[in-house]
Amino acid sequence: MTQEVIGKTVHVDRESSALFSSFSDLRNICAAIPEDKRKDIQVEADSLVAKVQGIEMGLQLSRKEPFSLIEFQQYGQALFPFLFSLHFDPVSSGTDFHVELKAELNGMMKMLIGSKLQDIVDKVTQAVSDAAQGRVPDDMKDYMNR
Repeated sequence: MTQEVIGKTVHVDRESSALFSSFSDLRNICAAIPEDKRKDIQVEADSLVAKVQGIEMGLQLSRKEPFSLIEFQQYGQALFPFLFSLHFDPVSSGTDFHVELKAELNGMMKMLIGSKLQDIVDKVTQAVSDAAQGRVPDDMKDYMNR
């Protein structure tokens, strides 16, 4: 069963081309993580695999439409098939940005995480907004201090 989640739209005071360029290469995302926290992450320009709480998950760049859309799909071992999309809408004072997630969840996965997907998408959206504006998200501060 496909579950689709559309995140809130946030405004970022950066041009869509700059945001698009930052997310077009997954090594840029990994570079923002402190070096001692990268030990469980394998990253290439178009793919990223990480162990999170003992579970290996990956994503791979699957589509780019310059300067408006970047899509990632599951890569390697994944708990379920997904498509994760970043949308960049240029406006006169920067970029309006939002995230969409489409996940193929079986009955068990829907019961376990289905209700949490909106929260996950909203947290990712806020983290991207914060990072694009030079702020370290609170969740990342906690992670960095472990």
